[in-house]
Parts: sequence; C-alpha cells; structure tokens
Amino acid sequence: MNKIELTESIKGLILNMGFHKVGVSAAVAFPKSKLLEKWLNKNFHGEMKWMENYKEKRMDIQKLFPGAKSVISLAHNYYSPQKHSSSPQYGKISRYAWGEDYHTIIKKKLKQVLLEIKSLDKSIDGRICVDTAPAMDKLWAEKSGIGWQGKHTNIISKEFGSWIFLGEIILNTELEYDKPIEDFCGNCTACIDACPPNAIVKPYLLDASKCISYLTIEYRDKPIPAEFKDKMENWIFGCDICQDVCPWNKFQQITNEKRYHSKPENVKPKLTELTNLSEIGFKNRFKKSALYGTGWKNFIRNVKTIIGSH
Repeated sequence: MNKIELTESIKGLILNMGFHKVGVSAAVAFPKSKLLEKWLNKNFHGEMKWMENYKEKRMDIQKLFPGAKSVISLAHNYYSPQKHSSSPQYGKISRYAWGEDYHTIIKKKLKQVLLEIKSLDKSIDGRICVDTAPAMDKLWAEKSGIGWQGKHTNIISKEFGSWIFLGEIILNTELEYDKPIEDFCGNCTACIDACPPNAIVKPYLLDASKCISYLTIEYRDKPIPAEFKDKMENWIFGCDICQDVCPWNKFQQITNEKRYHSKPENVKPKLTELTNLSEIGFKNRFKKSALYGTGWKNFIRNVKTIIGSH
C-alpha cells in the first residue's frame, strides 16, 4: 500500500468510526507553536498551571512522540439545537456539556481507530490525544485543514462552525498531507464585542484568566473575583457567548452522536433547585457529563455566585 492509498484507507476508517472531519499534517515543528510561551509569560493561563507542564512537548511533537511523522487531526460535531433560557431564574451550562463527556467518547473511538490502523501495516505505531494530552489541538487542526482559528481562538469549520471537539492520532509513518485553509473571519469582531469580561484582548488572543469558562471550570476552591460577578450572565459552567454570536455558527448541523444530545435538565436548570443539590445528588446527576470534573463545591459556588449577582 503506497502513501496515498494508506492515507485514504486511514481517513476512511476514521470517518466510518463516526468522526465528522479529518485532516493530516506533517509532524514537524511550526513557528506558531512559539506563541504558547509568550501567552504563558503574560500569565493569560491564570491558575491553569498544568499548561506550564510539558511545555516542550506541547511545542515540539517529536518530544511528545519520538519518531512521529504524521499528525492526524479529527473533528467530532457536538451541536445540539436547544436554546439556553434568558430568564434569570435559570442557569446556563455550555452546550458541550449538555450530553455525555466527550473525553470518554472520543478516546474510545480513537483507541479503536489506532488498532485498525495498526492492522493495515504492522510497522505502524502511534499515540492518541484528546485535550488532556500535552498537544496543541487547535494548531494541529488548523495545520491539517480542519478549519481556521477564529478571533475567539476556537477552531471554526465551514461545515459545523465551531461546535466541534478535536483529537489527534500521531503516527510514525509518512502520509499524504493536507493544507491549511483560509481564515474566513474577515473584518468581523462579533465574538470580541460580545464577551462580557473582555477576555478576548485582541483578535486571536485570549486572556483565559478573564474568560467565563475559565472562571466556572478551572478557577477552583476560592470565590469568583468580585470584578467578574456581574459579568457572568447566568453561566454556571462554561460559556458559549463567543460561539453563539459567530456568523459561521449559523451553518451548524445537529450531531448524529446521540450521546452528545442534550439532557433536558442540563439545558434549563433552575438555580434555586441547584443550590439544594447534595454532593451525592451532584454525582448522580452529572457523573457522565464533562461538568462532573469541576466538582460539587465549585459548581455550587458558581450557582450561588449567579444568585448573589441578581
């Protein structure tokens, strides 16, 4: 099987596994990866100290997987069409956490794909990555043509907007490589203008320490700073504002992955009911959701912060 045939076979396996987009790029360092160090030096990662760990591996794929030749980037559409409530009595949970945890779903799919790829050629070895691995998912997705990095820093695809989860398979074999696509953001600044805490410092640069998603998920075990309490807009886990206003997200498609479909209790959760949620109740309600990782205490803190801001 030559390089082109192998690439087409691998892409076919990936699409048959239910992924919605796939692209391939050479596993070589690229200049844009150096922006990570500048971003960290500005302390835009806030208290996400894990971003400082394995920095060299994030910036150089060869240090993450020695002998890497190709990076296969994959996108999984998670869009569910229900709408958040604008009523102050209801909290808002980011759309990506409405259904089951994507980490579990994507990892299982990627492990199966890698096994099938290895069956095509016994000399192939590889590693899978979801966003918990020290790989720069967005930059690899951009490099492989999955989409372009929007001004809010999320990857935007023409077919699914930015409602996509990303993952990678790193291989020790050369494949046929795809090219990046054009940036179609143009002069639009909708995401920048809509962000309540002004977390998007300038196009393509996010100060995560001001982002509502960061404050409700990654900022842990202490009160949310007073300067942000009146800017939360009822978000109790994550935030979709910059995506909701993006013109490209008018072209979204409802996901065919049923496990991502929204559970009714996650779309419009009543704040007063959530304040009475016990730790056991939290576990039973959210144990299969990405929301579970934030923990009961921090989740209740988020809820009470929103109630107190009214």
